[in-house]
Amino acid sequence: MTDTTSILDLPTDPTGGGSINGNVSFSATETHNQENANTSMGGGVALDQTTINQIVTGLQQASVSGLTQLQSRDIPQNSSSIMQDPEVQPNYIPPAPKKEDYIQNYEDNDIIIQNYKKQTSIHDTLDETYDEIQMPLLVVILYFIFQMPIVKRYVYKYGPALFSKDGNTNIYGLIFMSITFGIIYYILSKTIKHFS
Repeated sequence: MTDTTSILDLPTDPTGGGSINGNVSFSATETHNQENANTSMGGGVALDQTTINQIVTGLQQASVSGLTQLQSRDIPQNSSSIMQDPEVQPNYIPPAPKKEDYIQNYEDNDIIIQNYKKQTSIHDTLDETYDEIQMPLLVVILYFIFQMPIVKRYVYKYGPALFSKDGNTNIYGLIFMSITFGIIYYILSKTIKHFS
């Protein structure tokens, strides 16, 4: 840490409340790691007194003429916007927030109950419509299936006594088809009610 400078040894900015010392001194030291048997170097570069005096007087003259100052291009020249801002004042107290009636911002219980009743009413209406349409639709589908030629051919194949000689169903065939239709309708309606 011999090549570093302490932060306390650095000059400070006079606008920030510090002071710049008039005497600035530099010391340059070089260390060479090469070891040569023929030459032996000293611990550092030795400057004579006249060279040091010339450097110091040059720095003092530069300091007097303002050449050692940092450029002030980043310092704002117009500070009126800062002066007009009330929040910059050290004794600034922010205004109290506007009081709101937060209860009025929320729905009250009557509105919530009305919305729930509307949703329940819509749901009940859809359920009633579905229940009303469900059974007639089931009957239509079953009737269509029983009137298909493949079903009649299947029944004729396994129950030829239910048909007359011309291929049409006789009275026993009509009774069998009606009972089968009723049993299938009953089973399907119970199954639908069980799963709904």
